[in-house]
Amino acid sequence: MKIISFSTLKGGVGKSSSLFNIAGLLAEEGKKILVIDVDPQGNSTNNFGIDRTVENLKSIKNILEDDIEFENVVIKSPVKELPSLDVIPSSIFLTATELKLVSLAGRENILINYIDDNLKYFNTYDYIFIDTNPSMSIINQNAFVAATDIILVSDISMNSVEGSELFLALWKDIRKRLKLKNNIKGFLINMYDKRMNLSAQFRDHCKRNDEVKDILFDTVIPMNVKLKEAELEAKPINIYCKSSAGYKSYVTLVNEMKERGIL
Repeated sequence: MKIISFSTLKGGVGKSSSLFNIAGLLAEEGKKILVIDVDPQGNSTNNFGIDRTVENLKSIKNILEDDIEFENVVIKSPVKELPSLDVIPSSIFLTATELKLVSLAGRENILINYIDDNLKYFNTYDYIFIDTNPSMSIINQNAFVAATDIILVSDISMNSVEGSELFLALWKDIRKRLKLKNNIKGFLINMYDKRMNLSAQFRDHCKRNDEVKDILFDTVIPMNVKLKEAELEAKPINIYCKSSAGYKSYVTLVNEMKERGIL
C-alpha cells in the first residue's frame, strides 16, 4: 500500500484533475484504488460524480472528528467502469473541523492513526490518493504525514512555482519538528501549452531551480479540452477519450511514476 498526497499552495493548477486521471488509469489496470478527499471544495468528490449535498452523507469529516467505521464512510465504485476504485468524500463543513483540530495534541496524526487502526481495510488497496487544498492547514498536514509520497502540481505561472518553493520550506520545518523523512517525490507541470513560449521558458526555469529540479517529472500534462470534458462527465480520461493528447500524457506520466518507484 502506497499513500500519495497531491499538493499545491496555488489554486487552479489542475491538482484534482491529475489525481482523477492517474487514479483512473491505475484502476483500469486492475489496481485497487482509494481516493480520500480532504479539500473542503471537494473537487475530487465532484469529479467522481458524488453529490456532497446528499443528506447524512458521511465523509472525511467523520473520520477526523468521530472515528467513524470505515465501511460507513467509503463509497464503493462511484465510476461503474472502474469497480476497483473507491472514494472517501469531502465535506463542505471541513472548515469547522479544522477549528476543532487546532487545539488537539497530536493533531497532525489523526489520519495516519485512523489508517493504522483500520489496516484490515486499507491494506486491501494498492494505492491511496489524497487530494488537498492549497494550504498548510492541520487537515492537510494530516494528509502529508500519512503520505509515503507527496506530489506537487504546478501550472506554468511563476506564482505557482513560488508557491511550491514555499510549500517545500514550510513542510521541511514541520517534518523536522515531527521527525519525519522528506517524502516529496515529484513536481508535475500541468496545463502546458507548447504553442506558448512561456511554457518552454517555465519548464527551463524549473530545470534550473535548485528546489524542484531533482523532483521534476519529464512528463508534462498539456492544455487539453478533453480533460475538462472528462471531469464534467465524471469519467477519468482513460474512460472518456483514449484518443486524446491528455490521455497519452497521463499514460506517459504513470509510466514515469512507476520507473521512479512512486507507483
